[in-house]
Amino acid sequence: MDPKSSRTFSSKILLFGEYLVLHGGQSLSFPYSTYTLKRSSESLPKNRFFFQKLVTYIHQNELLRTRIKSEFSALVNQGLHFESNIPVGYGLGSSGALVAAIYDEFFNNKANEFSELKKDLSELESFFHDKSSGIDPLTSYLDKPILSSHSGIEILTNIEMGNFSLFDSGKKRSAKEAIQHFNKLNQDADFKNSLVELTEISNAILNKYVNGEDILEVMKTYSQKQFLVFKDFIPENVRKEWQMGLDAGNYYMKLCGAGMGGMYLKFNAVL
Repeated sequence: MDPKSSRTFSSKILLFGEYLVLHGGQSLSFPYSTYTLKRSSESLPKNRFFFQKLVTYIHQNELLRTRIKSEFSALVNQGLHFESNIPVGYGLGSSGALVAAIYDEFFNNKANEFSELKKDLSELESFFHDKSSGIDPLTSYLDKPILSSHSGIEILTNIEMGNFSLFDSGKKRSAKEAIQHFNKLNQDADFKNSLVELTEISNAILNKYVNGEDILEVMKTYSQKQFLVFKDFIPENVRKEWQMGLDAGNYYMKLCGAGMGGMYLKFNAVL
């Protein structure tokens, strides 16, 4: 495929559902076209070692190895390169967009059903994160808002991000480290009980949001609760910003993905 005709893949924003899917929670993700990734027509030999490791991973994976096009390895050896302005380590799905681009251009027998497509993309992105949900690359690949739960995937139409905006912590983070810390905390009974409460609130917000209802009061409750439960995932400078919003009532903050840095979300109560 001529790189000039390759698709552009958006980053993603996880609006609701961080960590809570494990407790019966739903998630809602949006493609975010401010940051994008696209196959480059130029080669960059210094990327070769990274992509060669990916090739090895694919060929060791039973689900993926028979479907990868042979040209992928050849292009990797030539310095396959993707142009991207998606910040790495900020929770905006930089690896998800890359996975979506590779799957789109270099895989045969692509899945047709959402559940199988999510599984394929999850397997491929697990190279980056040990275990991927597949939501990030699926959002980039379909370029549509996605409502996900244990019951399946739903593509949403006529829905926008509304009053949410990004807040940059100025600190790069590792999703892998954040998830490992979450798993450690999740061994504590009190923490688990707090997650159950957060899941109920998050599901309530999401249902209101999808139905076009006002979420102001329930967002305030969720922001207050998350500020306490996920204190380890909020850097000090973000905590100050978060607290100011709670005190003034003009915006409410929440995690945007794994936390511990990267981007956070602001719900603007006053426009």
